[in-house]
Order: sequence, then C-alpha cells, then structure tokens
Amino acid sequence: MNTPGSSLSQFIEEYPLYSRFGTDQPIEAADLDNLAFNFFCQREKEVQPFRLTIPSSNGNGIHPPAQLHHSAEEFTGIFTGVCQSCGEYKITVVVNGASTEDPPRYFIRKIGQDPAPESPAVKLPDDLAIFLDDDGRECYRKALINLEFNYGAGTLAYFKKAIVNGIERIIETLSNPYSEAGSKFAEAFNSYKQDGQRTKFIEDATPYLPETLKEHGAAILLVLHDALSLSIQELTEKECIKKSKDIDSLFRYMTRKIIAEIQETSQKKVNGKYFLRYS
Repeated sequence: MNTPGSSLSQFIEEYPLYSRFGTDQPIEAADLDNLAFNFFCQREKEVQPFRLTIPSSNGNGIHPPAQLHHSAEEFTGIFTGVCQSCGEYKITVVVNGASTEDPPRYFIRKIGQDPAPESPAVKLPDDLAIFLDDDGRECYRKALINLEFNYGAGTLAYFKKAIVNGIERIIETLSNPYSEAGSKFAEAFNSYKQDGQRTKFIEDATPYLPETLKEHGAAILLVLHDALSLSIQELTEKECIKKSKDIDSLFRYMTRKIIAEIQETSQKKVNGKYFLRYS
C-alpha cells in the first residue's frame, strides 16, 4: 500500500502540469490506483488524506480506459482522488505515462487536474503579501509559476510589475516622518533619485536603518529599485532567471526583516528603538 510521502504521492501533491516524474523502472496505471496522498479539502478547509482511484464508470455505463496505448507503461489515465475525511470532496487528475530513449527512460506527468494544483512555491508568505496590493500579489504568483517552468522573460516581467508597489511601501515604511531616523532616510533616498550616486546613498542611509538592515539593507533596496528599469529584451533567458531569483530572495529578505522590526518595536516599546511607520 502506498503512503503519503512516497515519491508517487509527492508527484500528485506537488508537481505542476506537464512536469515529468522520471524513473528507471516502468510506471503503470495500476501503480497509481489506490495511491494515498495529502491534498487540500475545499469542504473541510484543510489538508486531509486522499486516495486515488480509477473511476469504474463515467455515469453512462462506459468504463474509461486507464490505458490507451500498446504497452503498460504508455497510458493516459483519468483518476479520481477522494478525501478520506469527509468522503465527499473529490479531485480529478489526468496522468500520461510514456517512455523515452534518454534516462530516466520512463516518466509520468499530469496533463490535467481539477482543481488546478498550487505548488507551495506560489503561496505568498504573509509578511511578503502585506507589502503588495492585489495586482502585485497576483503578478508575484504568476512570476513564481513562470519561474517553476524556467520561463525567464515572463518571470522577470511579472516580478517587475509585482514589486513596483512593494518597493514604494518599503520606502514609505522606512521614511517615517515622525522619527529623526525616518526623515534622514527619506532625505538620503530623495538625493539618490536625483543624483544616482549609489555609494553615497548607502553611506548616508545605512546609519538610519533598523539594526537588522544596517549591514545589507541599503544595497538591497538599490538592487530592487534598479530592477524596475531592467530591459528584458537585452537579457538572455538564463540572465532573466538569475535576476528574477535575486529579486525574489531580496524582496522576501527585506519584508521579513521589516515585519520582524515592527513586531519587536510594538511589543517592547524600547526607548530610542528605531520607529517604523506601520508600528
């Protein structure tokens, strides 16, 4: 009996459409029948154990074949996953099995799923989502989906659209007019927008950043700000992927540090502690 956590279970739970799951041994439709896996139950609003089966009938007395090709490892099967908790919520997965001359020789892939799979990679952390508007969150998700498939230009285009509002909110947060540090930071950033002197901005702004951002914060902010003016047409797909990953990592780092500072400030209210605008 298969159990959640096995490789095939992970394939059903996490793999995006058309992403190959390859092995050196043939995978047949029967290997997926009665497979246990975990999935989000819309009825119970939480992740529950599911079990995959091949439907015996489509309602018209016709038995949909799990195997449409000439060999066991080459098939197209329509499977139903049933929640083992409520017994009512179901998902449908269409799986295609095939073989190739290149290793790994055998593979399966999902060519259809209802509801559509959502990889953990496209779920935005709360501290990141706070700094994005609705359009920004949607663009960020689309960027991460494109990144899963290594679509460099599409990924970078969506990231650029996503972080426009996010960068403005980060700057607004750090530029609190009711604190001396915030006012000094705002002055340094306004000067940078006029003269474009990166080193001068880092030197002027760093003393007025929260402690956790003093080491890299100013430089990271410049990288994110300058990313908005990147010309996708002048970059290769590989370069777009690299810059996209940098944007994702740095934006997550900045928002996580800022939220942590806000929470610490609001909890402790230490005299002289850097005061952030949304605290």
